[in-house]
Amino acid sequence: MPKAIKFLLGLSHKFIPVPKFTSSDIEASLERLERDIHLKVFFADEPWDNQPPPLYMKSNWRPNFRCIPREVDVRLAAFFRAVRPMFTRRRGRSNLLKFQRGLLDWLIKQNEYIIAKTDKGLGPCAVEFSRYARDVLVHLSDTQFYEIISAEEAAAFAEETYRQIMLWCSKFQLPVGMASTKYIRFHTTAHREDPHGYFYLMYKIHKTPIKTRPVCSDSGSVTYALGKWVDTQLQPMAKSMPTYFKDSFALKEILDGLQVRPGTRVFTADATAMYQYIDPEKAIPVVAEYLRDPATQQQFPDYDAEALIAALEIVLLRNTMRCGDVFVKQTSGTAMGKPCAPPWAIIFEGLHEKNILLVAYENRLPVYLRFIDDVLGFWSPNEDRLVDEQSWNGFKSELNNWYDLDWDISDRVTQVNFMDLTIKIVGSRIETTLYEKPMALYLYIPPHSAHPPGVRTGHIFGEVLRIHRLCTHQDDVDERIRVFFRRCMRRGHNASDLLPLFTQAITNARKFMTTSTAERQDKKQQKLEEARTRVYFHVDYHPQGPLARNIQQKFDEIVLNPPGKAPFRDVGQGGPVPVDAMIVANHRSLNLENLLSYRKISERNGPPISSFIEN
Repeated sequence: MPKAIKFLLGLSHKFIPVPKFTSSDIEASLERLERDIHLKVFFADEPWDNQPPPLYMKSNWRPNFRCIPREVDVRLAAFFRAVRPMFTRRRGRSNLLKFQRGLLDWLIKQNEYIIAKTDKGLGPCAVEFSRYARDVLVHLSDTQFYEIISAEEAAAFAEETYRQIMLWCSKFQLPVGMASTKYIRFHTTAHREDPHGYFYLMYKIHKTPIKTRPVCSDSGSVTYALGKWVDTQLQPMAKSMPTYFKDSFALKEILDGLQVRPGTRVFTADATAMYQYIDPEKAIPVVAEYLRDPATQQQFPDYDAEALIAALEIVLLRNTMRCGDVFVKQTSGTAMGKPCAPPWAIIFEGLHEKNILLVAYENRLPVYLRFIDDVLGFWSPNEDRLVDEQSWNGFKSELNNWYDLDWDISDRVTQVNFMDLTIKIVGSRIETTLYEKPMALYLYIPPHSAHPPGVRTGHIFGEVLRIHRLCTHQDDVDERIRVFFRRCMRRGHNASDLLPLFTQAITNARKFMTTSTAERQDKKQQKLEEARTRVYFHVDYHPQGPLARNIQQKFDEIVLNPPGKAPFRDVGQGGPVPVDAMIVANHRSLNLENLLSYRKISERNGPPISSFIEN
């Protein structure tokens, strides 16, 4: 690669180049705003209900114009006339230097390299196309998991999958519900023309030698909608597993309340290719038994066992993928990238933990937690060292005694790195601090990226709060914030811009740490109540476009509170109109990750993937 490429890729995958022209066509956005306001007016006297099912087709229905008071449309028409001139087509000023623009154009057009993603979020990397193709085929040629088939065979297999999903919808429409069934039918049909998942690799550059993680981008496949429904059904069950925790914040709360005995040690375990080694042929009967169990049905009364089992069989057993011109059928394992893969894996291993592992080693494991394929455990030793060692070896053997899963188990120590935490046993208490990967580049979004305003503020507020919540000692918190500040400076942000944001972020974080869970829930509910009285103006963001505050000022002056007229809340017929504010919802443009995407590698010029298959 040209050495100068770091000055482009070093901006990060999330960097957004300024679009060539500002947004000018806003008619669809105005129509959407008009419909939303008409709905608010029409249903002003109805109780507010914003609890749709997890999957549903958004309605296009709108009230008849004759049902809307004339004053509403008069004000909206005046606002539209005022806002249209603000969106004129102008050439944008690029936020890339000339040589960077040239590099980006070259990267988009060239065929020699792939700009791939790295595992663990370690930034973009470049790999020769020939090497990438061979790395892909290392996986796809593994007959233990995949079978390479022709394009015609893949199309026929996907068409049969489509037919089975439609039959499933007809058979289980009553227990599944009309809204979910309609959603599945619509999106499955929409993906019928391009029915396969897209196979790609992420590079584990932190491993020696470098390894790859296979991923199936499933968002456009014929099974995607049904997989999303399965995900909604499995999520509550996954969360009920005794070893489940949501995230690092939930883990920290568990550790803060933990008192350990003298001699207690901590360990971690990592499953080797967990998804790949969960064979649906073997695992579905295990999970099906759990789903049919009356105790499970009593605990989760809102699912139909037979519908869910039949859906699992379709989603997990009928998976086709493509990488360029190579089509494969998955013959074993679970594809990483399926919407339901995480809860499916949590439940499958969770049944082993719940029914066998935790029962057998209850006295030795005061805490045993798992985040999909990463385990954190505390081991309470037996006073007899020989008995303790036998018990430890028995535990490791039992952990690896669940079908084909294989676990890499660490030694028992007083300090471990787990997820984004360093966890240390100090006396009877547990202390934590942030763990940062040695190869992390901290590619924060630079200030000249064409992101909508508020992104920098949200990042700073979120990271400062994260530091407060995950670090035990205040001096550690202070030092981490200073380091974060310096890293933002090195990404090009000015100290004068950062200081007020950091000051407010620290104030907010300290306030959050002193509020109770009940108070946080009340605040969350208050924000939901406020959201009921807002409407949203959706626009494509451009840094040289109109400012959001100017658009909002126009809306306030013309629609909400025009001089000499009644407030907008009072113009309805059935009751006060629940509209107090208009929020400009900015949609971002394509970032470098989008522009350099290697998902659809078949669209590249040059040799196909199949040309690298060794006869």
